[in-house]
Amino acid sequence: MAEKVSLPKELLEGFLRLLFPAGCEVCGEELPARQKIGLCPACWRQIELIRHPFCERCGKPLPDDITELCLDCRVEPFPVITRGAAVYHGPVVGVVHLFKYSFWPSLADQLTGLIAERLHALYPGWQPDALIPVPLHKKRLRWRGFNQSLLLAERLAEFWKTPLIEPLARVRNTTPQVRLEPEARLANITGAFVVVDREAIRGKRLCLLDDVSTTGSTLGECARVLLEAGAREVRALVLALPNSPKAELL
Repeated sequence: MAEKVSLPKELLEGFLRLLFPAGCEVCGEELPARQKIGLCPACWRQIELIRHPFCERCGKPLPDDITELCLDCRVEPFPVITRGAAVYHGPVVGVVHLFKYSFWPSLADQLTGLIAERLHALYPGWQPDALIPVPLHKKRLRWRGFNQSLLLAERLAEFWKTPLIEPLARVRNTTPQVRLEPEARLANITGAFVVVDREAIRGKRLCLLDDVSTTGSTLGECARVLLEAGAREVRALVLALPNSPKAELL
């Protein structure tokens, strides 16, 4: 009987790449040799980073002739101070969709790198006591197999040298916010979260982490229950924000 041949992992991966070159998740171009998944350098450069000026409340980019608050936040302030690394359009839309809905958790490394690249420019001089990922309901978690916000938070906590805690639980399996009109999102998410570890947050500055935010309803509800449970301050950080709160998400 012939003996089973075991190839080293690096050799096997190299052989598979020759047969099936890894392609960019957006344009299909072949990825650099050491990159297994994600965006190619050309698509990465097309990502529009959020730079100053941006709204002091919701974090969305501002035109040069507007300072401090965007027009939306002047009428109705965003529920929680939020910052985003990139504008939600172009390559970011495709890669976030793959991350969440095509079940590619390994994309978390590249996406977290985008947040880390902008972190100190978005929150200069501010450091939270803990980082909190927005939780999924257990049914949603079972369907997806992972919490995308937790994957991002685990990597960002290491970069930011900030403890990661999970004091929130999602107790209602709500309709996904992307399916609802902006006006219906607040009603949909109200009462969906509870604090299960009050001591972990009491008197602390906290930063919520999520992938994308539009109206801020989910982040705002999380912030509300954390503040009511004794948190000192709650802000939010997301991978991407749309130019308009009414922008349609995938």
